[in-house]
Amino acid sequence: MGVFMGLAQYLAPLTLWVVTAIYLASAYQYAPDSRAFPAMVGWAMLLLVSLDLAARTPTPTGRALLRWLNPAAEPDPVLHAAYPVRRQIAAMAWVAGFAAALVLIGVLAAVPLFVFASMRLRGGRPVVMSLAAAGGAVLFIWLLFSVLLRLPLYPGLLVSGL
Repeated sequence: MGVFMGLAQYLAPLTLWVVTAIYLASAYQYAPDSRAFPAMVGWAMLLLVSLDLAARTPTPTGRALLRWLNPAAEPDPVLHAAYPVRRQIAAMAWVAGFAAALVLIGVLAAVPLFVFASMRLRGGRPVVMSLAAAGGAVLFIWLLFSVLLRLPLYPGLLVSGL
């Protein structure tokens, strides 16, 4: 059990590393002009996740990285309890659900849904506060991208058609 719990701290960053590597590989299937931004994001993400993985190792380099990247982190396992694997998986599922909602129902529907659900269900905030935050987030996104920048927001597969 102790070995598994020690390895469990690597589950989320390893999953992110694999997903990012797949994202990066798919970005290189695009034309050079189209892949510039996705490739830049993918390489930056691989670097950050690799640093996170290295900082989690019980080595002198890992401890130095931990102090450098997160000075408030407490490497002492007695003082710093690890999050249970179930909680880590739940956090990743929320992000995956948000990503799926973005793809299926688009930005203007997915953002307020995610903000409301996470504040209400995960954060236990009052309904009015959750609604206000969701409305404020979607209003800000709409004003910034649609009105000020005049960029169309992704409508989702269900709206634009499969």
